[in-house]
Amino acid sequence: MPTVLIVDDEELDRKVLHSILLSAGYEVVGTARSGEEGIRLYSTLHPDLVTIDLMMPNMNGMEVLIKLMKDNKDTNALICTSAHSDPVVDLAMRYGAKGFIIKPFQARSLLSTVKDVIGEPDPTRMNIWNF
Repeated sequence: MPTVLIVDDEELDRKVLHSILLSAGYEVVGTARSGEEGIRLYSTLHPDLVTIDLMMPNMNGMEVLIKLMKDNKDTNALICTSAHSDPVVDLAMRYGAKGFIIKPFQARSLLSTVKDVIGEPDPTRMNIWNF
């Protein structure tokens, strides 16, 4: 079953993303409130996918991505951003991000992007929600 780690400093964004992923049948193995916490959890949990908010204090999403990719070139990372065409997103893709998710999160688009990167969720874990 595909596993996901969420790294975002905004509690509401973590909860919304967690809810959408869980309802679709993905297993959210952890959530992190900071880049530093995200890196620690990633090295412990080894998720199939990590979602990383670009705009975080102290260690921003680009720094998190660079560190994760340096330590493991096979990292599947999606950048979370509120901008559709942000030069930083292009840079993140060059550093190894597999794609990006636009905030505010829209379930269909988000799940399509996640599916493209790590495959289908476990259908036995799907909620009654119809995305």
